[in-house]
Amino acid sequence: MMAEDEDATYAALVAHRNAIDPILLNHGSRIVKGTGDGVLVEVPSAVEAVKAAIEVQELMAERNASAPEGRRMQLRVGINLGDVIVDQDGDVHGDGVNVAVRLEGEADPGGICISDVVHGQIDGRVPVEFTDGGLVEVKNIPDRVHVWKARLGGKPESKAIDHATYTAAVAVLPFDDMSGDDAYFADGITEDLITVLSRLPDFRVIARNSTFAYRDRVGDIRGVARELDATHVVEGSVRRAGDRVRVTAQLIEAETGHHLWAERYDRELVDVFEVQDEIVSEIATHIHPAIERVEGEKRVGRDPADLDAWDLMLRSRWHYHTNTRDGCEEAIRLAELAVERDPSFALAHASLVGLWVTAGFNRWHIGERRAMEEAVRHAFIALELDPNDALSMSLAAIGFAFGRDFDRAEDLVRRAVSLAPYDPSVLLSVGAVTYWVGDHDRAVEHLTKAWQLALHEPWRYHIATNLTFAHYMAGRYEAAAAWAERGLEAADYLQIRAIAAATYAQLGRIEEAKRHLAHVTKDKPNQTASEYLKTNTFK
Repeated sequence: MMAEDEDATYAALVAHRNAIDPILLNHGSRIVKGTGDGVLVEVPSAVEAVKAAIEVQELMAERNASAPEGRRMQLRVGINLGDVIVDQDGDVHGDGVNVAVRLEGEADPGGICISDVVHGQIDGRVPVEFTDGGLVEVKNIPDRVHVWKARLGGKPESKAIDHATYTAAVAVLPFDDMSGDDAYFADGITEDLITVLSRLPDFRVIARNSTFAYRDRVGDIRGVARELDATHVVEGSVRRAGDRVRVTAQLIEAETGHHLWAERYDRELVDVFEVQDEIVSEIATHIHPAIERVEGEKRVGRDPADLDAWDLMLRSRWHYHTNTRDGCEEAIRLAELAVERDPSFALAHASLVGLWVTAGFNRWHIGERRAMEEAVRHAFIALELDPNDALSMSLAAIGFAFGRDFDRAEDLVRRAVSLAPYDPSVLLSVGAVTYWVGDHDRAVEHLTKAWQLALHEPWRYHIATNLTFAHYMAGRYEAAAAWAERGLEAADYLQIRAIAAATYAQLGRIEEAKRHLAHVTKDKPNQTASEYLKTNTFK
């Protein structure tokens, strides 16, 4: 595959790894290193290793089934049990590792090959049967190895796409600012498209920060699409001159690079929402024939008499995405001005929810107001103004959970997921509420999907924090530790340090617990454990 298309193959491998890694972490794995087109993983138990391998191969079978012929990437998995030597860099060595490497080569494409010692540990404890492969000679191992095999993925069968069930993955790339000084305006159009498309249940829409990370990858549509796991790409431009705006948009099939649709809209600025609706409707119609045009014509926000409030909202978003305390404070100020101009502007209230949650989780003190109280207040207002806004719904659920109205909170998260099943912001809030009410496995499911979708989101470490809590509450301390370490790679966040300290204490790894606790007490010497639990409320 590399010989045929090196860049595309590498991009596909990256996309597969982004989907696979969270599965490994959920089973308490430590990802030791990448090995070219493979990966070496250390797992705390044979049972968890085999369960992880089964989930990975089942996922790869699904991904390959919908991939074009010639672009399907099949994996082999080898699993061995034995002592290892760990060097100062965390790498592992020894005969046990060498055997595992050779077993991988013995596995069928899409299958798993395990040693006899592993089979003795897992017999009757995993949902897949292994067949006896007998004794085999493997390279550089003096004694023959008794192996057992399971073939899960097999050779993917070609299948026609069922448009009634197939989920298109759409990446909306940042629209170009052709005016030169209206980048915030172009970004606003892009974000509105992402928001509206995210409301369509038949679409998986790539998150905003994931696509914006590729702003400068000019001309590399296929590579970007493969890395983002997108089947279709939308790109375009915005040119604003006085009271007129020109918006161009085109839809591209990612695999072939073919242009499926293109259109240009010249409008007076008072009609900008009409322009947005037309673009979304056209895109929806061409991506998925089963989606009726009326679905694409649902509007986000409102149709104002003037653009003052909307323009303020776009400027607010611009400042928010600087990911700084000052940027967040300025974004709040501008969004509140938008609400003053138009109190019925649901999108502005919903944006304030996210802004205040960001301030609260980062412990940025903005004025004398309490961040979470402000977030909840605006969530209720946004929900009243627009009952179908999934983000407001999921954040309002957090508010009800804090008020211990768990029944209403659970009802809201169910509705939020049905409205926006691929929005990582929604899934993060849903996951938190779900483990607060005690459904830890479902919480892990939502949060894992959020992690896979929020590839470039600056708040991704919050997902890892919640996954650590969810696994901890379920008593899966190895998995909690794995997610704590992955979260700390994303950000040195004190709440992760705190729950990591508790996790390692549960595992009896006291020195590691002390190491994390030292970070917490150094930064906040008077802080208590209860302070770190204030953003959690348990049923």
